[in-house]
Amino acid sequence: MKKITHYILYILITYTALLNIQCSGNGKEKTPLPELVHAESVMFDHPDSSLHILESMEVPSSRTDKENHALWCLLTSQAKVKQLMKISSDSLVRIAYDYYKPTNNARRKAMSALYMGNINYNLGHIEEAMKYYLEGKSEVEKTEDYKTGYLIMSSLGKLYLYRNLTDYALESCTKAYDYAVRDSNLRYQMGALQYLARCYCISNKLPKAMESYQRCSAIAAELGLKNTDYYYDIQREIALVYTNSHKIEKSLSILQSFPIEYRPFSLIGKNYFRLGKLDSAFYYLNKALNTDNIYTKASIYEYLYRLSEKPKYNQYLKTYCDSLLFYNDSIITIDKGKQIIAYKEKYDHQKLITEQQRLKLEKADAQRMMFIITICLIVVIAVVAYLYQKRLVRKETTIRKQSEQLQDYMLQLHEYETRLMQNNRYMEELKEQLSGQEMNSEELHEYREQIDSLQVENSRLSEKINSLQYHINDYSSKLDKARREADKFRNLSEENLYLKQRERVLTDYVVDNDRLVKELREKCRVLETSEWETLEQMCESTYSNFVSRLQGVCPTLTKQELHLCMLIKLRFSNAQMSEIFGVNTTSVSQKKFRLKKHLSDTLQDGLPDEMTLDRWVAEF
Repeated sequence: MKKITHYILYILITYTALLNIQCSGNGKEKTPLPELVHAESVMFDHPDSSLHILESMEVPSSRTDKENHALWCLLTSQAKVKQLMKISSDSLVRIAYDYYKPTNNARRKAMSALYMGNINYNLGHIEEAMKYYLEGKSEVEKTEDYKTGYLIMSSLGKLYLYRNLTDYALESCTKAYDYAVRDSNLRYQMGALQYLARCYCISNKLPKAMESYQRCSAIAAELGLKNTDYYYDIQREIALVYTNSHKIEKSLSILQSFPIEYRPFSLIGKNYFRLGKLDSAFYYLNKALNTDNIYTKASIYEYLYRLSEKPKYNQYLKTYCDSLLFYNDSIITIDKGKQIIAYKEKYDHQKLITEQQRLKLEKADAQRMMFIITICLIVVIAVVAYLYQKRLVRKETTIRKQSEQLQDYMLQLHEYETRLMQNNRYMEELKEQLSGQEMNSEELHEYREQIDSLQVENSRLSEKINSLQYHINDYSSKLDKARREADKFRNLSEENLYLKQRERVLTDYVVDNDRLVKELREKCRVLETSEWETLEQMCESTYSNFVSRLQGVCPTLTKQELHLCMLIKLRFSNAQMSEIFGVNTTSVSQKKFRLKKHLSDTLQDGLPDEMTLDRWVAEF
């Protein structure tokens, strides 16, 4: 039985450790080469210098130094993408992607997925790009790399926005802006706000769009980008929002303030048309025809066609009508293909999201099953230890009773032997008196009766002594066997103590490898209600109904006091508790003092003064 128990323990610990290794990936990350560290440090500000460093160094071997080789491939791809260099294949960054994917390095996995997505997007593989962006999104959420988070979410947002997937685009651009704010990067914030404003425009949320554009414009002015192409692009989009809000004069005043080379003639002409200033509209709309964009030309010809219905411009009616029909036909042909592609991409995107959710659910089910199996094995070990202990107590009780009975028999034997010796001595004395004196018949008869009576009593005592001796021998043999069994069970008791210690180690191992507890040990934060419920369920199942037993001995405990007891049981320090409760460490000490007083007043025997609250909860 002892070997079986040991086997169960070894199998359980080995199974848990292997599962943890499988879930966590590789161990420590190898220190990168100095050239790679230098190249990465200058990547965001000077990608050209970073690429020069990477191309000048000796490329790490793909056989003997796979990690540095993967990092070199990742950084080289990153530098080329940042410089907008044409990349004909994703083969280089795929080396890094394939290397980091099975590891637990979430940051590198997110980066490699980002640049796999960027390169595939530029190659026209939109579905592949979306898959990699979504992978990167899942991984970057596990890190504090806000730059990479912004780049992934902004890329995903642009992909959605250009394909009229407005809801997805708005969600991604909002997340990109959050990452930019966390990174304190004004340029990132400016870019995210511009795309957020475009999402609001498409959703016809013009006040929110205007607010986002104005914040974007303010950041551009703060960065010294005034009087640049980017600044006037933002102002042009602001003017378009005013136009769509029917504030034509305001829109025109913004557009007329532009330098001549930045003025959007198409929008100016349309605004003049809406104001009824037909000569100005005719002038600017004709100037705007100097473009290669068929959508812009179709829009301009539509306004010119409406303008030609006026008597003054009726002579251009046929020309503008033919041009409008030509460009509208071209747009219809293009849009049909785009609409089909958009529907397919929307379907593929939803399919990818569903697949990711399915994988997450399967992983959660596997972890839950592993947790249940672990708890069941712990319970089995606890039951086996309890039965051993109970049997040992029963054996010791039997030995004690047999020892007491044997002692009683020995006392009776001693008493009977003493009486037998006294009777024999008295018989000898009577015999001596009988032989040394002359006695009459009556005295002689009396002496003989006494001797016969002593002999009868001695016979009875001898029988009792023999019976007691038999019982003593029988109990002695049983007691020796019981003692041997007691020694055996005493050894088993020591093994049970060892099993309990292993059980406690295993319980701590299960607790420390819980996702939420591990996350809190690495970085504490204020918990939500659902997370408190998760901790309560774990304490309930792992520590033998800890919360229920605690409420049973002290029903008046508040929810916050229960939470404090759970954190003490899970071995969190006062500093960690202060971050979880969102208070200072002094407040945590005061909470513990009040809880100890509450328990002392409520419990039947109270808490001894020398007993600390932490020790009491840990031993409860």
